[in-house]
Amino acid sequence: MNVLFVILAACVVAHSYETKWFFMDEANNIQNFFKNQSDNMKTFFEEQKSRMEKAINNGYEEAVKMKDSVNTYFDTQQKKIASDVNNYVERVKESGRKVADTWSFVPSDDLASRMENPDVVLSVPGIITRNGYTCETHMVMSEGYLLNIHRIPHSKDGVVSPKTVLLQHGIFASSADWILNGPGKGLAYVLSDAGYDVWMSNMRGNQFSREHAWLKSNSKAYWNFSWHDAALYDLPAVIDHIMKVKGEGTKITYIGHSMGTTILFAMLTLRPEYNNILAAGFALAPVVFFTDLKSPIKSLAPLASNVAYMEMLYGSHEFIPKKSALGKISNGCDVENIDAFVCKNIVFYICGYNEKQLNEKLLPVFLSNLGTGTSWKTVVHFAQEVVSGGKFQQFDYGSHNQKMYGSDSPPEYDLSKVTLPLTLFWANNDLLSSETDVKLLSEKLPTKPEIYLVPDPEFNHLDYLWAVDVNTYLNDKILDSLNKVYTKPTVIGFPFKFSFGV
Repeated sequence: MNVLFVILAACVVAHSYETKWFFMDEANNIQNFFKNQSDNMKTFFEEQKSRMEKAINNGYEEAVKMKDSVNTYFDTQQKKIASDVNNYVERVKESGRKVADTWSFVPSDDLASRMENPDVVLSVPGIITRNGYTCETHMVMSEGYLLNIHRIPHSKDGVVSPKTVLLQHGIFASSADWILNGPGKGLAYVLSDAGYDVWMSNMRGNQFSREHAWLKSNSKAYWNFSWHDAALYDLPAVIDHIMKVKGEGTKITYIGHSMGTTILFAMLTLRPEYNNILAAGFALAPVVFFTDLKSPIKSLAPLASNVAYMEMLYGSHEFIPKKSALGKISNGCDVENIDAFVCKNIVFYICGYNEKQLNEKLLPVFLSNLGTGTSWKTVVHFAQEVVSGGKFQQFDYGSHNQKMYGSDSPPEYDLSKVTLPLTLFWANNDLLSSETDVKLLSEKLPTKPEIYLVPDPEFNHLDYLWAVDVNTYLNDKILDSLNKVYTKPTVIGFPFKFSFGV
């Protein structure tokens, strides 16, 4: 066993010695191998570096050559483009000079480019401003309707006057009524020249008071109004706005034409406190009673009422004259192709014949502002007045009166509540406002008004707005009456509360 162990031990030692030398040789071989590989790799990278540097250098040279080539190309193209553009501009300039000589930049008096009558297309503020006056536009909200008020605060060279006048137009009309006769004759201009602060309101639904805060203008709800609503809500809102702008105690005289008078008398009964707020009222062609209506439209009243009800129920809720029976009759009065003979005779037929006081040049202006928007209900309300048998009453809802008023008939406006100092203007040839009905109105009022007969036997319903001699027949009287209003003490509210002067 020992011998065997010795032999084995000797073998192991011998083997270990041999293994050591074997690994030493292998280590040397590996070291040499990696050294050789390192040298080879170093040589390889040196070669690659050399090649890369050469490639980069050659590439840079090529890039420089390309850059020079590109720069040369763009320089050439830029010069060519610049040359082409300059040549083009010169050609345009040359041809432009020829064209410009005929129209563009040379001032000229080309009469063909001028409007024959600017007032046909301009708005009320535009017309007023064009004529050298100051115009303001105020907006008042009444039951959601946004009402525009046009104001001429002073004469051309003056300051705002405490003497204030409010003008209210008639049916199918607007604030344009008061300026269509032009400076020197249009009542708004005449009053301004005389030193008054002039306000011109517009009824809900017309072209200047078309907007509403929440209702669509093509809806039944929007057009569900008559002059009753203007009297109950709109006119008080306008007066309150003027008072707010000018201060409490401001003396305001109201001047209304046709439906503008209807609104005044209805307001003074529905809102009697305004008898003490206003200083005076002038009613031009009062329209309150229709017992002696001479205009041919009297025969259309029952029919108009029925047709209007149909329109209100099934059709358009807006009354537009050019689509109504009246509009169809007046088709020949289209502003673009006006037939003066036809137009003036339609006006005379409805309002009264007066050739002498008609300025035919105003017809296009009048027509461009006619039919600016109102409701079928307004027309119905007037038709009801015609067939009421001499009553001045609220809207007749027929079978719905019990629900609306608690009675079978609509209530009448109580004219005994009207205490405002008034002047009633009437004319013999006014087919819409007769002597009989003006006198009936006067008899119904507790305080007798002054009554003024226009001293022209042919003066008609529209001559108040456009008569050639309107100053002689009307405006001078208005100025005289206004002067009396603003030069005497006025009671405001209850007795012992006075305001003197202007």
